[in-house]
Amino acid sequence: MNNEHNPVALLVTQIQQKWLQDVSPHDEVNWVRWLIKPEQARLYEGFLKLESSPHGIIPDIPVVLLTPFVDSKVHSKNLISDWLESFKNDERLKEQIEGNFLQFDWDPDYFKQKLKNKEADFDSLLIEFLASFQKALPNPEQHLVLALFPYTVQATEDYKNWMETMLGLGMPPKTRLMVFDHHPKNYFESVQVKHKATCVSLWVDLDLDGAMKKIAMSGDPNDPEVQFRECMVEMGNSAAKNNRKRLHLWGEKGLEVTQKTGNKTAFATAHGVYAGMLFQFKEYDTVDKLLRRGLAIAKQVKASGDDTANAIILQLYAYMASSAHHQNEIEKATDLFCEQAELAISFGLGQQALAIYINAYTLIKKKNPPRYKELLKKAFDYGRTLPEEQLKSSGIGQIAWDYYNSAQGTTLKTIDSFMVDLEGKDWKQKMELQAQNMKNSISIS
Repeated sequence: MNNEHNPVALLVTQIQQKWLQDVSPHDEVNWVRWLIKPEQARLYEGFLKLESSPHGIIPDIPVVLLTPFVDSKVHSKNLISDWLESFKNDERLKEQIEGNFLQFDWDPDYFKQKLKNKEADFDSLLIEFLASFQKALPNPEQHLVLALFPYTVQATEDYKNWMETMLGLGMPPKTRLMVFDHHPKNYFESVQVKHKATCVSLWVDLDLDGAMKKIAMSGDPNDPEVQFRECMVEMGNSAAKNNRKRLHLWGEKGLEVTQKTGNKTAFATAHGVYAGMLFQFKEYDTVDKLLRRGLAIAKQVKASGDDTANAIILQLYAYMASSAHHQNEIEKATDLFCEQAELAISFGLGQQALAIYINAYTLIKKKNPPRYKELLKKAFDYGRTLPEEQLKSSGIGQIAWDYYNSAQGTTLKTIDSFMVDLEGKDWKQKMELQAQNMKNSISIS
């Protein structure tokens, strides 16, 4: 990939340059906070992946952990555990360190034994861990950076307390913590203020929308695909600016461009995109009309034996269900979700079907409890027919948990037996914790 001509890669370069300018020259900095907008999270994730590979350019050695933050009392222990597991299974860090044929000699067994001691001070152990790992680096002047990118944080105040504890214990020489904070909320500003001598906050004004538009507009301007991408970008911009008239202008242009191509899948897609943009204006008559037209076109494509229409058919059903929901037609919306699930099954998309069933029964739960239970059973019974390798990354755990909490008698044993085989004896405890985390968490991603 040539960074000079890749707009997103150029944004990552801006992030790298910010680190090189504001962090690398300063040995005393041991806590680095990136201020990011939620929609930029994937960009920073790309930065972390790049710097964790031999192609990174910052002089520090980053170790990236996605460990969710549950509680300040156990976070250090969880980080050490995840780090040891990652070190055992992932050779990329060793490749990065040993890229110049330098040997990395570090023995993790000491810390594995320490983790078994329930009475240990795990915050201090993490400090010792960081010092040990950094000292084992081939270049003793190289900084070790623990980059924390948790997918969920159960309590921001407690997470901040954990950071304060780590800084209070004293970060070892040549080590840093890298954390991410939401802009403009600035959850961790007080850490920066209290430890300003050794902490730095970084903000890069990234034009992600502009970069995506450049990508969308790349290619021959006379190519209908490029023209439609322009229509999608401009529809999005119009919706963001609450400009309904301009949105209709670009929506109609998108229909015109795709119809001229003769590609019915693209034409159906244009209907779906246009309708989706109109939801915020609550133009449900126009939305429904566009969705019906788009679905009729997509079904023609499917009837001809062309499976490329499968994805847009499912998307159109999802939009139709959402439109009915927004208009408080709960039974109709549930019917549409069920039709969508059955279509997903017929297309061989079992995992997606389970996710759709969750939408259906969650929506109908309050309005029609008997149907809620009926759909739970239907979803669970279907899920049991799928291969184990598909179930591992599906919504079957959520379905089983919801079903278990509404069932009784022998059904409880059936559900429990199935889930114990799939996830282990502690599956209910895992689902309880997940439910609590979902209730209380804020997303960092």
